[in-house]
Amino acid sequence: MRLMRFSYSISHVAGKNIATADVLSRAPIFSQPGGPQEEEINLYVDSVVACLPATEPRLREIQRHQDDDNILKQLKTFCVEGWPDKHSTEKRFQPYLPFSGELTVQNGLLLYGSRIVIPASLRQDILVKLHEGHLGITKCRERAKHSVWWPGLSSELIKLLETCETCCRERTKHKEPLLPTEFPQRPWVMVGADLFQFKDKQYLIVVDYFSRFFEVAKLTSTTSEGVIEHCKSIFARHGIPERFRSDNGPQFASASFRRFARDWGFSRETSSPNFPQSNGEAERAVRTIKTLLKKSGDPYLALMAYHSAPLANGFSPAELLMGRRIRTTVPVTQSQLMPKNIDTEKLRTAENKYRQKQRQNYNRRHRAHNMSPLHPGEEVWVTDLQTRGTVVSGAGSPRSYIIETPRGMLRRNSYHLSHIPGATDTSVVPPETTAVPHKTLPEETSHNYTHTSDPDEDQ
Repeated sequence: MRLMRFSYSISHVAGKNIATADVLSRAPIFSQPGGPQEEEINLYVDSVVACLPATEPRLREIQRHQDDDNILKQLKTFCVEGWPDKHSTEKRFQPYLPFSGELTVQNGLLLYGSRIVIPASLRQDILVKLHEGHLGITKCRERAKHSVWWPGLSSELIKLLETCETCCRERTKHKEPLLPTEFPQRPWVMVGADLFQFKDKQYLIVVDYFSRFFEVAKLTSTTSEGVIEHCKSIFARHGIPERFRSDNGPQFASASFRRFARDWGFSRETSSPNFPQSNGEAERAVRTIKTLLKKSGDPYLALMAYHSAPLANGFSPAELLMGRRIRTTVPVTQSQLMPKNIDTEKLRTAENKYRQKQRQNYNRRHRAHNMSPLHPGEEVWVTDLQTRGTVVSGAGSPRSYIIETPRGMLRRNSYHLSHIPGATDTSVVPPETTAVPHKTLPEETSHNYTHTSDPDEDQ
């Protein structure tokens, strides 16, 4: 039984040609047919067959299918009469040739070690049974190792898991590598905006991507007109930005705000719905201002302290935006309050180094890796809406797509989309949700860069 896996030849070497005599050749053991060794082998074979994980009727059914399979039927003959030379073996038997030493026939069943060799007619049914409970590939392989085998079993299991719609729906979404936002050329070129709530009051925050200087306005009305009025006030102090980034809130997606952007001459960019990371600078600013408001008795002093505190690049937000330090309650000399030029090359080098470090830390912490891009016509599962959809096109920014669903057209980041290749199961009824109509999708090109900050809980 142990030597069956090897292909060997026995030859006689005369004693005078053996330099060192071995013990066994001088003390041979003569065994008779039916002796202890043969009995031990028979007991082993009987225990293997008795421990097969199947009932007797099921074993007989598999045996019938093996006999009806031309390849397995011939393999049984090879196991009894001997295998042909590998160079003269037919092509259809080639996949089994590397395992010929472990193939045996016991009680009419073709076995690979202690595993049943499954004929082609039963393989699909066995694959489904191995995947019961929708286990992962490792556990499915372990189940197979204790019961069944055929060439290419592992590859077919992998293919089955990749095409299982249920597994695709529930598969854990891995983070993709961070796409840092490009550092602007000068202050107030690109700003991010968001709305947040604190102590039952609504606020608007606008943050500069160059200096991280942010303005906060308390809203008496959360309509588009109310937000536009505060934006005009902020732009009157600092100038009109070239790019205005926000989420898809109704205040920023309304026709009046689009008209405001057109009349004032700035482009409006929106993030993918339910993916606040792409507006990460504004989300981080929201978290910062909430912390300041919670801790400080005087919010204006806290805001002034933040604007005057140096960032990681060595400059404060006020210095980066206005070219000077601001006077605070902390005593400083008059010379330190004088305007001065900032070495932009040194600043850009520091910022790029900091962003590269952020990117590396994020990718390492989340074990991020690139996912395959989606193409028009592919079937996907929209995880946040629990519904099926079809990719229509890209949304003009990295990892953002327009999806057609039973309830209309919507836009989603690839983080919320799971590819379901060849899936046909529609037994799961998605909950009632309202998709974004196609006509309300942003007209402007939207960018979907990720950020290391976590989404704010109140957003």
